[in-house]
Amino acid sequence: MNSASKQRHLDTFESKSMQELGEVFIEALPKHIRNLKIPGRTIFENHHREALPAHIVQTSDLQDVMLEVLRHPITQDAHFHTESAFRAFLRKKTADPTVLRFFNGWNETHKTTSLVSAKIIMRLSADAISLPAEKRAGYHNVMAHMHEVAKDDFGLGHQNHDGMYGYMTAAFGATAWAEDQYKVNECNEFSEFLYHTGIAEHKSALNSAAHKRSIMDAMMVSIASELWNGREYNFIAQHIENKILEINPDLRTNTVSLRNAKNYVMGHSGEVENRHGLHALAAAQAYGRTVDFTFKPSRLKGIMLNYNERVGNAFAAMHRTLIS
Repeated sequence: MNSASKQRHLDTFESKSMQELGEVFIEALPKHIRNLKIPGRTIFENHHREALPAHIVQTSDLQDVMLEVLRHPITQDAHFHTESAFRAFLRKKTADPTVLRFFNGWNETHKTTSLVSAKIIMRLSADAISLPAEKRAGYHNVMAHMHEVAKDDFGLGHQNHDGMYGYMTAAFGATAWAEDQYKVNECNEFSEFLYHTGIAEHKSALNSAAHKRSIMDAMMVSIASELWNGREYNFIAQHIENKILEINPDLRTNTVSLRNAKNYVMGHSGEVENRHGLHALAAAQAYGRTVDFTFKPSRLKGIMLNYNERVGNAFAAMHRTLIS
């Protein structure tokens, strides 16, 4: 499909595109990086550690790389397939089997926290005891940033976070989505890729190049995933409340249930996911400084494009399912 045909297809719904959302974020990248901090922490009742600014370098190079990735045909195609899938979903009037397959597949694409980021946190925690004293402060910084990547998805301070997807699908009358019969092969293959990324070289020697590369690559996948999610969730956030109310008009008079139903999307919208991506970026650079393994923007570019191609293929399959 040529670009003109794609645009006509996407103009059916009025909203900011994933491309536009990405451009806005990347244009403001230096400001976002300046504002990025590890939050403060109360140590004793009368002693509070102040917030610690993130130390991210190569900002101009990173901004150039992110723009190159955003404007690359691989990412353009992934945006198209994702927006097409969401728009096909928004056209649905009932939770038919294709919607259940969509919900099953969509859930599989959002397992980076558990399959990559959490495994990296576990691996860093286990490795820390084996480090010489002079490297421990650096590792602590890495783990603190990775904590900021994962804490929201693990529900720290957000009661019922793990039930958010269930609240949303229940509002659509689609609670059966988790059954095996609704699996989308391409989406399960995507989560398999995430799993293997999280465990790659986990038994290799701590100071081996293979071990260090596997940790760095996994963090770069986290960066790619979170920045992708920033565009994805902000795109669907423009429509989710109206769609929920179209399917379940009774929620107009039930503020709490409506909030619960839309919170899966709205709770990940705004700058939430982008901020997670920048914490993963800060972690990757801090890890490189700590273990003497160079962080390369060019490597990040390749990993981001690989991620975008894979997630785009998953959304293309969800789109085919929804229009079948």
